[in-house]
Amino acid sequence: MNHLRHRLHTLLTLRRCYMRPPILGVLGHVDHGKTTLIDSLRQTNNVSLEAGGITQRNSIFQHTDNGYKFTIVDTPGHAAFSRMRATGSSLTDLGILVVDTKEGVQQQTIECIRLLRENEVPVVVALNKVDLPGADVNRTCEMLFEQGIETVQVGGSVPAVPISALHGTGLGDLMGAVRGVTSGLDLSADDTNGAMQGIVFDVQTNLKGTLLITALVQKGQIRRGDRLICDPYRHYAARGIRAVDGSPLSVGLPGMPVVINGMQSYTRSGSSGSYIYAVTPGRTRVERLASRERIKTIQNRIREESEEDLYESLPPGLKKVSFFVCADTTATLETIEQMLDIQTDEVKVAIHQKSVKTLSEDDIRRAEAIGAPIILFNVPDLPFQTSVPVLRHNIIYELATEVTQVLDEALPAHYVQRVIGYGTVEAIHGDMKRRIVGVSNLKGLMDVEGGFRIKRSNFPIWEGEIASLRIERDRIVKTRRDMNECGKGFG
Repeated sequence: MNHLRHRLHTLLTLRRCYMRPPILGVLGHVDHGKTTLIDSLRQTNNVSLEAGGITQRNSIFQHTDNGYKFTIVDTPGHAAFSRMRATGSSLTDLGILVVDTKEGVQQQTIECIRLLRENEVPVVVALNKVDLPGADVNRTCEMLFEQGIETVQVGGSVPAVPISALHGTGLGDLMGAVRGVTSGLDLSADDTNGAMQGIVFDVQTNLKGTLLITALVQKGQIRRGDRLICDPYRHYAARGIRAVDGSPLSVGLPGMPVVINGMQSYTRSGSSGSYIYAVTPGRTRVERLASRERIKTIQNRIREESEEDLYESLPPGLKKVSFFVCADTTATLETIEQMLDIQTDEVKVAIHQKSVKTLSEDDIRRAEAIGAPIILFNVPDLPFQTSVPVLRHNIIYELATEVTQVLDEALPAHYVQRVIGYGTVEAIHGDMKRRIVGVSNLKGLMDVEGGFRIKRSNFPIWEGEIASLRIERDRIVKTRRDMNECGKGFG
């Protein structure tokens, strides 16, 4: 009997496995055409909506090409978004590396190649902007070869397709190459009902202030009413599920990006790149007890993974600079957090408070109390004036520049001694209260506002400021370069 039950369980498990859509990560250097490529595939114009013309968050959607369904992740290309880019590449079955054939391989291109290699992700290269003057496909492929990407153009096996994302040329060949590579991948997934594991891409708030989680289902199913778990202490009911394009869904399956409504508060464990779980509440008493135990097990695991030392002592001489940060999404919030992860021998940067969309009045008052600057990224301005600096931006590298200026002002001043002139002491006149030193063989300048040092046999015997600087009887502020001698009054 046990043998028959085992066979039945095996058959049922095999039935629940299905072929999920492949997950494609679009990566590349900033302004090489990733978002334009996606706009051409989706027939949208998102690139014009991005501040500064660069992607500043991970986005995920589904695309159907000739009957084949793909889940596509668009990752930022700017250097400040390396954490988000790493999250996107670690999830993908195939990377589409977009390279501008006019600029060739750049800094973030090399980083994307490293991330794909570390995660053992196969790659298809999109050789973009071939329609522009100065585009050089062969040179670009040679630069890729130097980074270990052996395209078919140089005798390798990596597909590299010339395209123009702006005009939509070559996209059919590109997606054909993608289908050819993904057809050999194992894309089986467990869609067993009862428990879901997904990974969070973003958390946003709608106009009503409700938190919306964008997540990629990795295994299992999620339905309306399932218990959402991404916090070690609380769980919530999924009040609604929809596709990323806004259409309603009855069930979320593996490989499918979904938007879940139901989480009532934002926690760090529910941030992008972290896991979210859903457990179907049981109908019978036994099923309810089993679902509760499953929730406790998941929460214990999250608690163990997210334990952090909340108390730290700073060594002497180290100054702590705190920020209050408010951003439009949690993914952008974490990018700013990564950018502020700075510690030197003199300063340590900390985020005292972070929030999505709005800062409360209490948060602003606390920032004023401790003198912490407030960062507002792509969110409305504060409702009232505040006494602390407010850094308002919607482009990440402009924010990074101003943060650097704030830190420079917070650091103690460094004084650098620079020799601007020197001469030879010829005579010393006066008494102990007031002495005059005659100097000849002047080189450079002598300035009464500068510091002076007297050496004998290259050993300093006096250092300080002087009372006056004279040429014969005339008092001057500084010597000219053509002067050969002067007198200095001490005391």
